[in-house]
Amino acid sequence: MNTSNARWLDELWVNAQQLKQQHLDVLVDATSLDYPLLQQLAEQPDAAKLAKLFENTPEVAIADFGPLLLRVDIGQRDWLKTFINGVDCNKHVVVVFSPWQFEALADHLRGFLQAQWNQGRSEGVLRYYDPRMLLPVTETLTPVQSNAFHAAVISWHWLDRDQQAQSLPGNYVRHAQIPAAGPVMFDHPQVANLLAWTEADAYRVDRCAVPQNYGLSRNESLIRHLYRSQLAANQKGLKEPEEREPFIEQWLVENSSFVIDEPPKALI
Repeated sequence: MNTSNARWLDELWVNAQQLKQQHLDVLVDATSLDYPLLQQLAEQPDAAKLAKLFENTPEVAIADFGPLLLRVDIGQRDWLKTFINGVDCNKHVVVVFSPWQFEALADHLRGFLQAQWNQGRSEGVLRYYDPRMLLPVTETLTPVQSNAFHAAVISWHWLDRDQQAQSLPGNYVRHAQIPAAGPVMFDHPQVANLLAWTEADAYRVDRCAVPQNYGLSRNESLIRHLYRSQLAANQKGLKEPEEREPFIEQWLVENSSFVIDEPPKALI
């Protein structure tokens, strides 16, 4: 069942009260965010706490347009409801339940923004703060990386591509030693796995693909189906577009209930 932004937020406040927390930590992906969030926060004398997670990172120049962490107290509930109702939560918002002090939580999350591979010769941003990428990122981490990443978090919450509420347990343990944060080192299979998700979404946009074209009913099922087609191409060692694209097309024909080949229509 689809969940409205407002209903989802109400349920999160109930969960917070059950955890005896008087706040919500809201992770906002400000990339292409069509909302005057920073302006509102600057104008409010009792605004939510704010941390720009790209500060003190190589991406500091675009800190206003990257991941923003807010700690919203229950007294700011009405403001948060207005914000949540004004944005596409399934593209921009992840809610975190954490008992950590705000500054410590911000530093922890900041420490997992940088990914390195090729023995440290290559690096990039780990976009776990995009609700569409949180699950792919966590599925890619090794157990040791996952335990460290989740150490500050009781649970993560977001709305998926089908506007359904989703959650993921963290790994918070009271009095546990705080793991050292730093660049996340990926091996080649991990990088290939994350690229497969990115390429799957690019395929969806380029082909204007919708679930019904492949005998599916949900957008989440579609993106995972397209992701598997990319993995299959990887397993065949296909890198060049002239080999990879026909293989993926054929894989989708053979592994879908049916395929409707229609002229592309612009995705909304």
